Amino acid sequence: MDASEFFNSVVKRNYQEFTGRSDDFRLLWNTIVSMNTVAEHVALEQLQYAQVPRDQLASTANRIRNQDQSLIDLKVCAEALKHVRKIPPKQKQGSVTLNVTATSNPVTLSSTGVSSMARATWTIDSHDLVDVAQRAFKTLSALPELS
Repeated sequence: MDASEFFNSVVKRNYQEFTGRSDDFRLLWNTIVSMNTVAEHVALEQLQYAQVPRDQLASTANRIRNQDQSLIDLKVCAEALKHVRKIPPKQKQGSVTLNVTATSNPVTLSSTGVSSMARATWTIDSHDLVDVAQRAFKTLSALPELS
């Protein structure tokens, strides 16, 4: 499945279902998590589906995300939803593992405060999940690879 087919048959349908039933957290979760993988689909397309190292795919996907704040916010929220907590990575220096410094956002983001029953809780850190989904969908819809 190429990037356009994935976007149109999975992501767009998830988003449309959510906008039709915007009180359903399950549909929002599906939308955000599926939208977040679009960057990898587009990256693979840009790399012409070559067998590339994981770091190269991640770097290409992050370059796509870094073009718009909405996609950066989407990644933060999707990872917190998918993994329950987004724990900052530790930095390695030689063979020693260091804790991430205060300047690199050491806060653990969590989705445990989200309740499917209370729309007011649909936030991760300062990100309103509905707003993140709407902004990211608009950004993704404009990508030339997805038309």
